[in-house]
Formats: sequence, structure tokens, C-alpha cells
Amino acid sequence: MPNELKQWALMYAELGLAVFPLKIKDKRPATEGGCKAATVDKKQIEAWWDKCPNYNIGIATGGISGGLVVIDLDVDEIKGINGYEILKEWQRENGELQDTWTSITGRGGYHLLYKDRATNQNRVGLYDGVDIRGEGGYIVAPPSIHPNGRQYEWEQGPGDCAIAQADSRVINFLMGPVPQEWEKPPFQEPETIPEGERTSTMIKLIGSLKAKGLDNEAIKAALWAENDRKCIPPLTEQELEKTVFPALKRNWKATAPYNAVYDGGKFRRQNSHSLEMVTMDNAEEKNPDWLITDYMPRYQITSLAGDGGSGKTTVWCALAAAVSSGSRAFMVENMVPFDSFNPEKVMFFSAEDSFEYTLKRRLRKNGAKLENIFSIDIADDRFQDIKFNSPFLEQLLAKYRPALCIFDPIQAFVPPDIKMGDRNSMRSCLAPLIGYGEKYGTTFLIVEHANKQSGVWGRKRIADSADIWDISRSVIMAGETNDQGIRYLSHEKSNYGQTGDSILYSIENEVIQFKGYTNKKDKDFVTEVDYTSRQAPQREEAKDFILDFLKDGEKEVSELDEMAFAMSISKNTLGRAKSDLRNEGKIKSWSVGFKPKKWYMSLTALDEVG
Repeated sequence: MPNELKQWALMYAELGLAVFPLKIKDKRPATEGGCKAATVDKKQIEAWWDKCPNYNIGIATGGISGGLVVIDLDVDEIKGINGYEILKEWQRENGELQDTWTSITGRGGYHLLYKDRATNQNRVGLYDGVDIRGEGGYIVAPPSIHPNGRQYEWEQGPGDCAIAQADSRVINFLMGPVPQEWEKPPFQEPETIPEGERTSTMIKLIGSLKAKGLDNEAIKAALWAENDRKCIPPLTEQELEKTVFPALKRNWKATAPYNAVYDGGKFRRQNSHSLEMVTMDNAEEKNPDWLITDYMPRYQITSLAGDGGSGKTTVWCALAAAVSSGSRAFMVENMVPFDSFNPEKVMFFSAEDSFEYTLKRRLRKNGAKLENIFSIDIADDRFQDIKFNSPFLEQLLAKYRPALCIFDPIQAFVPPDIKMGDRNSMRSCLAPLIGYGEKYGTTFLIVEHANKQSGVWGRKRIADSADIWDISRSVIMAGETNDQGIRYLSHEKSNYGQTGDSILYSIENEVIQFKGYTNKKDKDFVTEVDYTSRQAPQREEAKDFILDFLKDGEKEVSELDEMAFAMSISKNTLGRAKSDLRNEGKIKSWSVGFKPKKWYMSLTALDEVG
């Protein structure tokens, strides 16, 4: 459609990305100043595309677009170049880059868009088939047309997610491969930097980061983080400005690198390890201990996840009551037998419910021995220092030695520098709990909200991160059945044996009442629910739009998509609505031709809508 490119250009500008016109079906600028003319000014953008509606769209990278940096993966079978495979190989060694806007280029390559506070320069051939577009550069944006006639497309773009802020793994990738001359004896990075060594160590760190190609702004940010984390006491701002930052002006070309990687907001030393390994005939073999037989292994992490209103808080209160009293009172006497019935200590931290109005009452009603249950109220200033990897948490575990420690919900105890959606971030965040479990005899229960997606179950219902599922030795999903007042606990994962039967229960006067077992799992309960009543209004509106649009006969899918975009229906919502209507047998689609292939859609029967 004539105005499609202009509407996309205006949308990019509204999101803070500076745009400028490119020649029709070309990658060359149509403006005299090239990408220097890029702007977010609506009137200028409208003037450009009113003059020529078929101009392609260029997005300027760098500071003009809020620190935009783009990883350009070139794919050229004739030349034997495949930047996408190079990235996959790098990720196998270093972990996945975080999800972000990703476009498919006209030649089948990819653009990965990130935001970075540091300045990134354009770099060609950073890896084989991989370029970087930074300050003074630009990319061709969808839905522009490549000279070969193919359209640039979003694999994941506006409406799907935000442009991700570059984390430590993206920064490491942007640095490029380590030159061979860097493979020298490593600088032994201390865990703490005492007074008297702070300035010299910080200056050595400057040298190492200069050797890696970081600019001064990025180096300063790293030094601030390392100073706060390791220097005892930290250098003041005045001391850093006077004694450390002047070293940024030195000529560091001959500097041997500081052998560390920037990971999770801090620098991690790469150690040289012994190559000795243990043979399995000498390895120790243990049988698992159970806090609750088959359902909760001792000294490990168990996840309890579920929708709001599924009774998660009452469940863990009943569990805490049973452990604290040494009774079989977890739901009913003969429901889930304990290995030991001696009263044990319980520690919990709740960021959603108060002692006074909710938790003490529920614990008491479920039979808790209250003197065996310990916590810190959310109103206490110390609560903010309780994080999964904090020294304060370990000090509390060491002092009280609880048999069970509960965190509700998980988000409240994740350090602020950890992004739950980043691959492997949550694994490193939660890993200290495993060590604490063996050291202090503690089993951990982490409470999570299930995500809001319809038609998913089990692993996909754990909110925010697959790492949570992976590091948990047992996972239990809580939910509601179609029977009025009956809820379920579905045992979805067990690393130490088969999963247990699902538990049915009700909550009566804030007390768990056991209602039996079933072999149904979370998937069975989820798929039984009438999701039509739960669907978001936006999807229902999108379905109505599609049916109305097709009532006069078959239409080209691209035309439907364009109209949906004009009506502010997101790509994801539109896709789900199409899928629903296909599954309901109301629409059908087919393709015509080849290079270019065109897709069409129509109602299955025109009389299906009034």
C-alpha cells in the first residue's frame, strides 16, 4: 500500500529511532546528507515520504537513536559466508544473546538490535560474516524492498518485545574474538581490593579494558561497579577522578590484558584449572533425602508456581505449619508422609503478604508451631538486603539452620542487576542456594507466578525464565479445576524419580482440605478450562476484525496485515487471532506463485458470519 512505508517510518520515530529515506528498492540514501539527515521529526518524515511513498527506510544507529547498536549477520551461500552460524557457534561457548528486535534482511541475513549506553563504532568483519553498525552507521528497516525484490521483515520486532539493553554477554560479543597475543599469564584478580592497592588495581583494570577495545565511557561504568563491589573501603568519586581516571589518557597499546570477562555486571577471572578428574568407580553415590517423599527433596530447590488465586500462599503456609510442628498436617494426615516427624525450623520471606493481616493467621489455622517459624517483615529495612546471592541471607541461614526456607515471590529476591529473562542469568543467581542447602541443611521453596499465556502448560507456564525450571529439582504447578472450589497441585518435574500424582484440595476458612489424588497433570487441567472466557479483549477484537475484513471475499494476507497495523492491532495479537480462527475452522489461507509468493486468506464459508 502507498502509505505503508511512511507509517512504519513514523512509528520507528515515535519509538525514538531516527529515520531517513533510502532510494526505491535500494540501500543507498535518498538524502544528500545520508544518515546524518536522520530525524525523529514527524513533519520532516511526512514530507520525505509524501514526496515519494516508495522510499525505503533507513534507521541511523548510534547515539542519535538512543545508543542503538546492530549486529549484522551476513548470509551468502555463493561466497560461503554465514554470520548466523558464526553467532550460533559463539553462543554454544558463551551462552545465548538476549532476545531483542530481529529482522530478516533482503538477502536472508539478520539484524539484531540492541541499546548500549557506551559508544560503539562501526566494525566490518568483526567475525567472519559479522559486522557491527554503531555511531555514524545505519541499517535498512522493514518493510523496505531489497534490490533483489525481497522484502525486509521482522522476525521479532515492534509489538513483540522492546529493544533489549545490551547486557554483559552482548558486550563480550561486540568486543570480538580475543587476539592470540592476549594469551599470556593472567592477572590474578583479587576477590577484595584492600586499602593501599585500590588505585593500582583500578589502573591495571583500565589497561585491560583498553586492550579489549572499550571506550572511556564504558570503562568508567565498569570501574564504578568494581570499586563499589570490591574496594575496601570504596574510593570516593573525588579519588577516582583525581587518581584513577587520568590513566584513561595513557597510551595502552602495549598493555597486557587483564584476563577476565564482564559477566553479570562484574568481572570474572578466567582461572587455569587442574586437569585431574574423578572416575566413577571412586565417585560417592547417595540416595536422595526427602522433606516430603517424592515431592520435595531435601537441600535442593523446589518451585511452586501458579496463577493468582490458585492458593499458593495458603499451600506454603500449610507446608510450613507441618514442618514446624512435625505433624502430618500438610493438607491431611495420610496425604503426603514425611520422612521425619520431629518439629523443625522454618524461615520465610514474603513480599506480598503481611504478618499481621494474613500470614500469622494462616500459619496458626493450619497448625503451625509458631515459635519454630522465623521471618523478617517487608516493612523492615533489612528486607531489601535479602537476595538469593546476598551475604545477609547466608548469615541468617547459618544462624537459624532452618529445615525449610520459603521465598514468595521469586522476583522480590533477584538482585537488581539480574534480568530474569536473560539466558543463564537466573541459573547463576539461584546457584548459591544449592550450596547453602548442603551446608546448612536447608530445603528451599521458591514461589512463582505463572505467566498469562493461554493454552500453555508445565515448563512454559513458569514466568520469565526457563532457568528457573532447569535449576529446580522439583516443580509443582498450582491451579484451579473446572469443579467449583477444587484446586490442584500438579507435580511437573522430579530429578530424583517419577513425578507424584496430582493433589486435589480446597481452601476452607484459610485451611487446606485434602480432596484426593488424580493422574491428571497441569496440561490436562489447563486444556479443560474454557479459554474463550479468559482471552484478552484485544484478541477477540482482532478475530472480529479478520472476519469482517474477509466477509466480501478472499483478500491478500499482506493487505489484511497492513489494515490491522493501521488499526493498532499488534503483530502477536493478530497472529494468535488468525491461529484461533483456523483452529475453529472459520478461515483458510493458501499461497499463489513463486518468487514472489503471495498469500491469500478467505472465510471457510461466507455464510459463517452474519
